[in-house]
Amino acid sequence: MDVSVEAIPIASVASVSATVDGSHILVRFGADNDQELVLALPYDVGIGLLQASSTALGEALRRKANDPTAVLVTPLDWWEFQPIQDEKVLLSLRQPGGFATRHILRKSAISHMRDVLSAILGDGPKQDLRQRRN
Repeated sequence: MDVSVEAIPIASVASVSATVDGSHILVRFGADNDQELVLALPYDVGIGLLQASSTALGEALRRKANDPTAVLVTPLDWWEFQPIQDEKVLLSLRQPGGFATRHILRKSAISHMRDVLSAILGDGPKQDLRQRRN
């Protein structure tokens, strides 16, 4: 059975919040032509949407991993480091809307990040930064 669904092109996720009583999740989307679309999802439906989105993102990542020419690019709102046990740090990457991923890095990897940022900003030595360091 073929099903046709009319989709509304979304340009951005403007905000995600909750109603005062916490019973609904409000998602504001920026649509084309400076229009705004607001979805008020009951909490249980919102959790289901989050699970479905996570599954879809995982599938997209799997497809990207199977195609070495594909590149997944997501916006980054903020990042920060926090020291943790031993010689490791926690790198937190936050996307607009609050979704965050956290990565454990060896402190020795930070110098490589510094070198890459210096090269990108043009204030560091020219070098081949693709080499993996241990």
